[in-house]
Amino acid sequence: MIVVDASVLIAYLDRSETHHDAAVRLLEEAVPPLIVHPITVAEVMVAPTRRSAAEAVWSDLVAIGVEIDDAPLDPRALARLRVETGCKMPDCCVLATASTRQAPIATFDERLRRFAAPE
Repeated sequence: MIVVDASVLIAYLDRSETHHDAAVRLLEEAVPPLIVHPITVAEVMVAPTRRSAAEAVWSDLVAIGVEIDDAPLDPRALARLRVETGCKMPDCCVLATASTRQAPIATFDERLRRFAAPE
């Protein structure tokens, strides 16, 4: 199990993204479930929604093992993470999800990677 950041899923879905090949390899080698916070799903689904392709893209993500995390997060813990890391709230959600699940984070975001537990 890994917690997946939007940067990885967006790169996976878009062949023109710099990290596309790395994202494909990472997700092919990962053992499902690929846990994604609901805010991360919303970020990833913006472009497909604009293209009226949200349902097809979501089906593709579910097919590779993506699951929406349903564990509640303490808003106070999120606020602490925001203060301590300076990360934006979506990244704090990824960090908190990984902490709650005691799972590594898959990300191409260097700032987020600095605060993530070693993979």
